[in-house]
Amino acid sequence: MEKLSNPGEVAALRVADEAFLVASTIERCPKTMMIRELFMNALEAAIVASSGPRSIEIRALNFGSTQKLSIWNTGPGMSSEELHRVCDIASSIGKDKGLDNNFGMGAKVASLPSNRYGLRYRSNKNGVVSEVVLGERGGVYGRLRRPNGEGQLEEVFDVTDAARAEGADLRCDWTEVVLFGNRSDQNTVKDPYDGNPSVPGQWLADYLYYRFYRLPEGLSVRFLPGTHKLDGSRYFRTIPDRAFPLGRSQSVVNDSGLIIHYFYDPPMAGTSHNRSVSGAITSDVSTCALVHKDELYDLKRSRQWTLDAPLYGIPFGAKHISVHVELPSDYPVRPEAYRQFLRYREADQRQVEIRDFSDLVREHRPAWLPEIINSFAPTDTGSTDEIRDELQKLLNSLRVKSPNLALDQSGKVQAAFSPGRGFQEVDSDRGKAGDSKRHDLDDLLAVPQGAKRATVSLNADRAPEITLLHDEEQIEEKGLKGKAAKFYRDAA
Repeated sequence: MEKLSNPGEVAALRVADEAFLVASTIERCPKTMMIRELFMNALEAAIVASSGPRSIEIRALNFGSTQKLSIWNTGPGMSSEELHRVCDIASSIGKDKGLDNNFGMGAKVASLPSNRYGLRYRSNKNGVVSEVVLGERGGVYGRLRRPNGEGQLEEVFDVTDAARAEGADLRCDWTEVVLFGNRSDQNTVKDPYDGNPSVPGQWLADYLYYRFYRLPEGLSVRFLPGTHKLDGSRYFRTIPDRAFPLGRSQSVVNDSGLIIHYFYDPPMAGTSHNRSVSGAITSDVSTCALVHKDELYDLKRSRQWTLDAPLYGIPFGAKHISVHVELPSDYPVRPEAYRQFLRYREADQRQVEIRDFSDLVREHRPAWLPEIINSFAPTDTGSTDEIRDELQKLLNSLRVKSPNLALDQSGKVQAAFSPGRGFQEVDSDRGKAGDSKRHDLDDLLAVPQGAKRATVSLNADRAPEITLLHDEEQIEEKGLKGKAAKFYRDAA
C-alpha cells in the first residue's frame, strides 16, 4: 500500500455554493439563541475593557413611533476596517476560535433570521464611530449597501457626528447592536421574533436569568427603563446572587469533580411565591439544570421541574427547591453547533441531560434538605397501611418479578442490574447437573413430596409507599388532575 501524503500536501476543501451555505447556516439556527449570542459578545468585550467601567446596558431606543432593542457594551472598539471584516461568517477579532470556545459566527447567524430588515452595528474606537447594517434582501444575507451623500453605495459609514448629536459618550470605546427586526414598525423590545415565537412581557430578563449562571467579576449589567417590568433602571442579578442568600444553600463536590448546588428559596409570608421575587425583574420559579462554563443547559422549571423532582429525591417542596449540577470545565462534553445543548464527546455523542445525574443528586442531598422536603409533605393523608399491605399481598400472589432482572428468551435470568454498575452477567451454567457435587446438593434440596406453594414474597421490591393528596394545588403540581395516582421510583 502506498504511503499517504503528509498533512501539508492535502488540498483543502472549498465551498462551491457560498451563498447557499451562508443562507442555510443562518436559517437553520434556532431563533431563541439570538440573545445568548449577542449578550456573550458584549460580555466578552466588556470584561477586557482597558480602562473605565466594564458594563453592559440593555436599552430601548425610540425610532419614530416604535422601539428597537439595543445591547451596548464597553470594551475595545472597532475601526471601520475591523467592523467590515467582523461581519463575515466565521470571523471574529481578538478571540481564539475553537469547537469548545468561539465559533466566530454565533451572533450574526442567530440574529439575522429575526432581523431581515436590519441589524445595526456601531462601534466607537478612539472617538470615531463606524456603522454597518446587516440584513437580507432577495434571499441574500449580507451588509446592506446604502447611498452616501454623493449617491454612491457604501457598506460602512463614519457616523461620529450623528452619534454625538444623539448624546453618545465618545470618551471611551464601546460597541452597540440594535435589532431592527423584520419590519420597520416592529417593536423589537416587546416582540423580538416578530410573533414567531411570541414572548411574555419579561422575556429578556428571564432569558438571561435562565441562561447565564454567573457573570465575570467586576461586570455590571443594567436594564434601562422600558426593557423590564419594573420602573427605572435595574441591575441584572444571577440565580446564585438572588436566591442563595435568602434561604439555605450548599454545594457538594463528588469524587469526579462535579459540583451539585442545592438551595432553598423559602415562600414569602402568606403567599406561594418564593422570597426571591421581591424587587426582581425576573420570575421566581425554582429550577433544575446543568451548569457548564457558567451557562445553564437542559433547564427544567415550573411544572416541568416539580413533576420530575421526585426522581432527584425531592417528592415535595420542589416549588421552593432548586438543584444545579455543575460540570468541570474539562468534563467530556461539548456544545452543539448552535450552543442550544451539550453533547458527550465520546461514544454516540448523545445529548447530555440533567436526568443523567439524578442518582447523584439524590445520593448527595445535604442533611438539612430532607427536613425541608418533609415540611412540605401532606400532613392529613389518612392511613394507607392497609392499602399497602393488600398491594403487597397481590404482588406476592402474582409472583411479580423484580424489574432489576433481565431475562433471556427462555425466561432465565441473564443479568442483574445495580445502580452505577449497570447490568452484570449471571453465570447460569455454573454447577450444572454434570457436576457431582452439585448433583448431591440437588438431591438434598429436592422439594418434598406433597409440598404446596408458600405465600412468602419472591419480589425484590416492596410495595410502594402511598401518599394521599387532598390539596388542589398539590394535585395540580404533581400532574394528577383527572388521574388516580402516579408512581415515582426511589423518591424518598
